[in-house]
Amino acid sequence: MTRLWPAGQPIQVVTGPDGAPLRFTWDGASREVAAIANRWRVSASWWLPAAAARREYFKLTTTDGLLLTLYRDLQDDAWYCARVYD
Repeated sequence: MTRLWPAGQPIQVVTGPDGAPLRFTWDGASREVAAIANRWRVSASWWLPAAAARREYFKLTTTDGLLLTLYRDLQDDAWYCARVYD
């Protein structure tokens, strides 16, 4: 079953020189990124400073076969897991 966390689950991420995740710790396990399928940025509600969101998303697979969407909050530079697919 696909799991979605709209507010995200905090994770620890190690990035490469381009800012893309190389490995991360989620759900008590360290996981290595096998491939990044998509990378995109979102700026939402920029006209409402209290509700504004600036994020960079990564849809990726891990070496142990997970397909996930991670994002980096560009305002506080924190990383989150947003979705895990079946």
